[in-house]
Amino acid sequence: MNSKRLFVLPVIVMGVCFWLISCSSKSLKDQRAQQEIEYVLEPGAQVVVSEGIATFTGTFPDEESMREAEQTARSIKSVKSVVNKATVAHKVQTAVDSNEPTQ
Repeated sequence: MNSKRLFVLPVIVMGVCFWLISCSSKSLKDQRAQQEIEYVLEPGAQVVVSEGIATFTGTFPDEESMREAEQTARSIKSVKSVVNKATVAHKVQTAVDSNEPTQ
């Protein structure tokens, strides 16, 4: 009976260790994915990766930079889906005076 306990205890400890490592590796994958996506983000846009879901918020300067960030997120193996709650900044057009100076 004593030898059985000596065998079971290390197996349980190893199982708990593997479980803890696998749980922490998920958050590590999320952190690495977030860092990779943040590398291409423009100022004003943010991303949070949690449980394999990349969520964008904030404001992108244009559609192209938003598409680039989404494509980067989708290309990462650990990212399962992309949620985009961000907006695109509207460019303000200024009026140009078309009158030429008179001489």
